[in-house]
Amino acid sequence: MHVRRTIGIAVLTSIGLMGMPALAQDAAPAQPEAQEEKKDLPKASDVFDRHIEALGGIDAIKAIDSRRLSGRIKIFVPGNETPAVTGILRLAAKAPDKIVQEIIIPGQSTQKRVFDGKAGWLIVDDGEPTALVGEDLERFTVSSRFYAEADYETHFKSIETVDVQETPEQGNLVMVRVEHHSGRAEAYLFSEETGLLVAVVGQRQTPQGQTLQFQRTYENYTEFDGMKFSTVIRELAGGQIIELEFSNVENNVDDFPEIERPANILDADISAYQKSE
Repeated sequence: MHVRRTIGIAVLTSIGLMGMPALAQDAAPAQPEAQEEKKDLPKASDVFDRHIEALGGIDAIKAIDSRRLSGRIKIFVPGNETPAVTGILRLAAKAPDKIVQEIIIPGQSTQKRVFDGKAGWLIVDDGEPTALVGEDLERFTVSSRFYAEADYETHFKSIETVDVQETPEQGNLVMVRVEHHSGRAEAYLFSEETGLLVAVVGQRQTPQGQTLQFQRTYENYTEFDGMKFSTVIRELAGGQIIELEFSNVENNVDDFPEIERPANILDADISAYQKSE
């Protein structure tokens, strides 16, 4: 079973060297002098532009203004290749920044997260809606941007190519350090062969204040309506692997779910997560 694939310690070490604290810091050696004499690296904007073309091109991306996905979510714990939890995943997104995500664990619970462009909230089963705050709010604010790949110049505060690394499974990966407007930094890894985004590495804070390193991989790109979409996403964090597998992808949906904000949810301050006007 292939669910335990990661992008390797070499990549993590480089991220530790580029100023993202606590990422593989126990294994990261001092930066060797040879690193300063690397061959010329591709411009980060060129890397993103090539990714856009690999997806289908800017026209194909902008021709789609909504998307509905359905599939399965599986959660694996260390030492087990059988998922500890399996559920139903439904997701609907609409330009420019609306998203509805529903996770159903049969016989256990239903979680629904919504972002309407100005606020986000969570509803567990039939409970009272609670506002998304802190890092949860930032992640949903950022992930709700429908044209994030195409609008990378405004989506990120800064982008910089920092390395090209050879991996045994995926060949050369171009590493781009991205900084979000909040100041949070991540490494985006693109296949030098295909141009497609294959992984993201970064950190997140748990509700208990613990810092976790995560690795997220994007696999099985499949074309729908002229645009490629990753139908298998795996994320490793804290020893736990979450696998999302989408079996159905619909673009330009006519019956996008109506979003009605609960009365107790107010506009959130998302100014720190987006480009200043």
